[in-house]
Amino acid sequence: MKFVLLSSLLGLASASHEHYLSLMKRSEKAQDSNPAQILDLPLSASSSETIPIRYYVNSTLLTSTSPIMLQMGGEGTANGVSCNSDMIRNSAICLQVEHRFYGSSLPSSGGGNSNLKEGLSVLQNLEDTATVLKKVQAEFAVPGGRPRPVVNFGGSYSGATATWFRMTYPDLTSGAISSSGVVNAVYEFTGFDDVVKEAVGKTCAEDIDEVGRIVDGYFAGGEGGEVKGWFNSTNLIGTKMGDADFMYMLADGFSMIDQYGGKEELCDGVGKTSGSEFSDEEKVKNMRDVLFDHFGDDFGQDCYYDSECLKKENNPDAPGMMGSQNSRSWRFQKCHEVAYLQSRPAGGLRSELLTLDALEEQCSYVFGINPKQGNDALNSRFGADRPDTKGATNVFSISYSDDPWKAASVTETLGETLPYCYTECNGCGHCGSGVKGADKEVCGDPQSRFVDQVVAQARFEGVFTDPNHPGTTRTITVKVTGGDDDVSVVGFDLDDDGTEEAWGPLEASVDGTKITVDFSSKGGPSDLQGVWDQTGKIMWSDGNEWPKK
Repeated sequence: MKFVLLSSLLGLASASHEHYLSLMKRSEKAQDSNPAQILDLPLSASSSETIPIRYYVNSTLLTSTSPIMLQMGGEGTANGVSCNSDMIRNSAICLQVEHRFYGSSLPSSGGGNSNLKEGLSVLQNLEDTATVLKKVQAEFAVPGGRPRPVVNFGGSYSGATATWFRMTYPDLTSGAISSSGVVNAVYEFTGFDDVVKEAVGKTCAEDIDEVGRIVDGYFAGGEGGEVKGWFNSTNLIGTKMGDADFMYMLADGFSMIDQYGGKEELCDGVGKTSGSEFSDEEKVKNMRDVLFDHFGDDFGQDCYYDSECLKKENNPDAPGMMGSQNSRSWRFQKCHEVAYLQSRPAGGLRSELLTLDALEEQCSYVFGINPKQGNDALNSRFGADRPDTKGATNVFSISYSDDPWKAASVTETLGETLPYCYTECNGCGHCGSGVKGADKEVCGDPQSRFVDQVVAQARFEGVFTDPNHPGTTRTITVKVTGGDDDVSVVGFDLDDDGTEEAWGPLEASVDGTKITVDFSSKGGPSDLQGVWDQTGKIMWSDGNEWPKK
């Protein structure tokens, strides 16, 4: 089986909206064929050049009260937009924004190093997304209405940017879903291999490690070129970074099979030559066959694993699953900010040639930069795996037991507004790949409830006036997580001499744009129903209205 949707590092869980949405809880989608729209934005604050940011809008479910549900752009090409079941249930306007310097969102002067250094950063992507979102809000504005509620979604790198977008623009989005969101931009990411080793189990890990030690031995004995030839990686023979490039490809290959829920395939494959009756060459070639069967026999030529290829600027014909510019852009982001440099940990499965020095040298050789400064700044700004320390609210974080990237994600509930959900199962991989049956509901149901509560909070929470009781206010509170008390109403009335008499909290519930409140303690009905409209007003079934202040 050849995987054409996976990126070489984080996977295209975030790069491809189709792939990411297929990994989410529900498979149902609403699709349309609307063409891409383009918004020309500045390459940088100091540049006169522009970069076309491509985005897609699916408004097939549009109503006057539709929220906007935004899929963050990731490290690959966006090819359209579809709506998952959470979006369908909320009759959402579905929006996909392509990340700058991926796909067709490139400046006319290309994706060379000078443009990457000037125009590609996490913050610039977040600003692009905010600008597109404002435009879509304006296009779908209801006359006299308030901005539509927004929930943004992402998986993998775009799961991280989903969190960071909510943190940076809390006035534009009401909440975020971060699936396998790698918010902890670990500089030397040895924890990746630790998870792979644990996930595949002792016997499989020993088989993989044995192949790695054999390959290292071939290279130490001057036979690395022959091994590269076995993997169709002759392009890496005799190049400055060729040995480290090859070892990176080999490690990424077996790791990604586990990462995407395929550990049984991986372990069954490498286990075919387990034992002393097989020669070293047979063991290495068997690993090659495992990778080729999964990715295709051109995997070893991928530009992402070839520093010479990456070094060539504006090279559209380069081979690779991500595409040449996408590969360059993601490797630049690693070298500029996010890092995730995967050196060999003690007892790890990857080659001893993959040292931190070698990975830093790749960055310097291809882009002339070192990741450390930008990486420190990114983690300092957003709090790494503790976004709560930087003021984050209303983010639902999800991770999976066999996903190596869980070691770079949020790992616990960080507060009432920052819930965390963990799915543990055999083969539970990145962004939910490999999750089957009832295991899909472990985090799928809490995610759906969170989405609905975030939208309800954006609509109903706040202070309202009551024309039937001039000079008074009613305050509705909606919790994004919680139990029976997740919606409540308090207020005050004025007695004959103008003294305030507080009441509540009253029990209430919300379903979409409808609210039901128990006013029996005030002598009213136990199930008075109201309907929210886009102006922010609640229209009650008894004829009263509460405008939002």
